[in-house]
Amino acid sequence: MTYTILIVDSPVIRDNLQPFTLTRPGWDIRIGLGTLLEKWQWLFGSQGSVAGVVPTALKGLFDGVYEEKVQGFIEAKGDSPNHTWIIIDTRVLPSKEVLMWAISESSSDSILHIHGIPCGYKTSKNGTAHDAVQRIIDIGRSAPNESEAGTTELDGQVLTHVWDLFLENGNQIRSDLSYEGVPETLGVQTAKASKLPRGVLCDNPSALWLHPNATLEPGTICITSEGPIIIMDGAHIKAGSMLRGPLVIGHHSSISMGSKLYGNTSIGPYCKVGGEVKNSIFHSYSNKGHEGFIGNSVVGQWVNLGADTNTSNLKNNYGSVRIWNMATKDWVDSNQQYAGCFLGDHTKTSINTMLNTGTVTGVSALLFGGGFPPKFIPSFSWMDASKPNEKSIYDLDKALVDMERMMNRRGVEVPDVYKAHMQSLHKDQVDSHNE
Repeated sequence: MTYTILIVDSPVIRDNLQPFTLTRPGWDIRIGLGTLLEKWQWLFGSQGSVAGVVPTALKGLFDGVYEEKVQGFIEAKGDSPNHTWIIIDTRVLPSKEVLMWAISESSSDSILHIHGIPCGYKTSKNGTAHDAVQRIIDIGRSAPNESEAGTTELDGQVLTHVWDLFLENGNQIRSDLSYEGVPETLGVQTAKASKLPRGVLCDNPSALWLHPNATLEPGTICITSEGPIIIMDGAHIKAGSMLRGPLVIGHHSSISMGSKLYGNTSIGPYCKVGGEVKNSIFHSYSNKGHEGFIGNSVVGQWVNLGADTNTSNLKNNYGSVRIWNMATKDWVDSNQQYAGCFLGDHTKTSINTMLNTGTVTGVSALLFGGGFPPKFIPSFSWMDASKPNEKSIYDLDKALVDMERMMNRRGVEVPDVYKAHMQSLHKDQVDSHNE
C-alpha cells in the first residue's frame, strides 16, 4: 500500500492563528522541533509522501500543491486500489495514534474525529480525495459525505487558538524526538559525560542532543530533569548561558552570553536570542539579542525586539488574559492565566518597550515610546506608546526597504512575489484604517 498525505488549512486555522497565517500556511507554523509540515513528514517517514496544500492567497510564496491545482495533482497520481489518500486538517497535531489510523488496512473510507471535530479523511478514490480537500478548504469539514464513510474517534490534540502553540510546545518537543529516524534526520546525537564540551555542565548528558557542528562555550549549564535539550547544526551557545529542557535551539541560531532559556521553548533557525525566555516559540530569522523577558509567547519571522523589551505574561489580578482575534475583530477570553505576546512577521520594538499581557501585532508593526502600547497593534502601524490613542500607517515603500535591509543582512533575497504579498496586506490595512 502506498500513501499520499495532504495537509490542508481549514478556516479555523486561517482565522484563529492570525497573525501568523497572514504570511504562511498553517502547516508552516513552528511548534516543537519543526514546522507542522516537517513534523508530518517525520511521522510518516518512508511510509508516505507528504505535501502541503497552499492557500491561493499565498500562491508563489511556498512550495506545495496550490488550492486550484489539487484536482490535477490527484488525477496525476492516478486511481489505484493500492494507493490511499490521507487528508489532514492543519489543526491536528501529529501523533503516532493518527499515524496508525492513517496506515491501518481498510478498504472503506474513514473519517477522523478528534474530540468530536471532523479533521481527517482517508480514501482510495481520487474524486473523493479532491472533495475531502475542498470540504476542509471551504467549510472546515473533512468528509465529502459522512453517511458513506466510517468514523474513527481519537483522543489527540488540535490547535484552535494561537495560545495553543505555546501550551503544547513542550509535549511536541518530546514527541517529535520519539519519532523513528528524527535524530538521524536532524544529525543530532546524545552527549556523553566524558565528551561534553569543555566547561559545559549537564545533569544528564543522555538527554542533551547535540549536532557535531554546534558550539557550546564554557560556562553553559544544561538542565534536562524536565525534558531534553536539542541543539542543532551550527547553533552557537555563548558562555554562561543557562538552558532548561524541553528546549530546542534551531540551526545556526545564536544564544547571547548569560542567557536564561526555560523549558517548553523552541528557537527556530537563524535566530539571535538573549535575556530571559520561557515557554515561547520563535520562528526563523528573529532577533531578541539583549536583556529583557519574554514568556508564554509566539514570535513570527524577521521580528526584531530592541534591548530591554519586556513582555508581561501575568495580569496583576491573576485573572485570565483576553486576546484579540484578528479575523473576528473581537476579544477572546483565553482562559489562561499566563499569556504573553503574539508578534506577526517583521514586527519591531524599540529599546525599553513594554508589552502588556496578551499583546497581538499584525505584520510589520513598529512599536516605540514610553508606556504600554495597546494590546492590539494592526499590520503596518507605527505605534507611539506614549500616545496610545494615535497610530499612523507605515508607508509601504519604507516598509519594503526596511524588510530588504534586514533580510539582505542575512543573505536572503526578497522575491517580487513576497513584495506583492506585503503590498496586498498593506492595502487591506489601509482600507481598514479608512473605514
